[in-house]
Amino acid sequence: MSDLQVLQAQFLQLCEENKVDSASKQRLLRETLNLLADDIPEADVKMVGKTLAEIRLGLDVFKPYQAWRKVSVFGSARTKPDHPQYVQTKACGKALKEAGFMVITGGGPGMMQAANEGAGREASFGVGINLPMEQELNPVVHESPRSFECQYFFTRKLFFLKESDAVILTPGGFGTFDEGFELLTLLQTGRNPPIPVIMLEAPGDDFWGPFLKSWMRRLLNDGLISPEDTGLLFHTDNADTAVQYIHDYYVNYHSFRYVGNQILLRLNNALSEHALARLNAEFSDVLHKGEIEQVKNWPENDDVCFAHYPRLRMRLQHHRMSVLPDMIRRMNALYLQD
Repeated sequence: MSDLQVLQAQFLQLCEENKVDSASKQRLLRETLNLLADDIPEADVKMVGKTLAEIRLGLDVFKPYQAWRKVSVFGSARTKPDHPQYVQTKACGKALKEAGFMVITGGGPGMMQAANEGAGREASFGVGINLPMEQELNPVVHESPRSFECQYFFTRKLFFLKESDAVILTPGGFGTFDEGFELLTLLQTGRNPPIPVIMLEAPGDDFWGPFLKSWMRRLLNDGLISPEDTGLLFHTDNADTAVQYIHDYYVNYHSFRYVGNQILLRLNNALSEHALARLNAEFSDVLHKGEIEQVKNWPENDDVCFAHYPRLRMRLQHHRMSVLPDMIRRMNALYLQD
């Protein structure tokens, strides 16, 4: 019997003994076995193995902090500590910590170090990248239990977005724009839960102004994006305003998930009948069919830790996902008005 056949036999035995107790775990093992059975180059096997190892490491690092809301801060690695943008980003990191958020950065120098310095070591994560000519993790997160390095950018980006309840874009180069555009694409297509995205700059600098006033306007005028896509971004030169914007987003909204072709918005507190009626009246044009319903204990397979949250259920038009942040902000406002 070959080594692969032994593994397959062990897999079947584990399933029979219920030691692999979920369909997702069984699928992971089955796909691994199928991969090993395929005739693929050793380099590809090495890549998959390294990817799984990085994902497992990242999951272990973030697991103890699931109860904390976190904000990813992106920005240039080249900005010096005496630059106004560095000072602003450091102030923002401090304001985030004081508001109860933890901060995730790429762990490098420049704006990443500024955000980590502001938040402090105990409230900071550093998800670094292993590059041939790149620096090591910055002093704030170096050898911290909340830091690790990735071989691949895509696994690094996975944790930036998977663990973030908001993203702050500070001035940066190609890497910052890459991260920003990828996030906007994922939000626009509904492949990332709706989260606040803030473009932050130092007072008087207007780094993001040309992008917003020229390129975003051109994209909109040419019909390449929808009007609600512009609502995915919030622009400010005030660190406290940026943090308040994130705080307000979660005043009643809790979290998001798909259930089949329906969207579920979990809430901290139920909406009144009046507030729900207003929300339906204002957003009926973006629904595929039916209405926004307030439900409890649905679906039955939702995580136990979320069972007590009321939630809104709806079928949104597939090309209108960008409206979700506006809907969430309006839902929060209606809740506060009651």
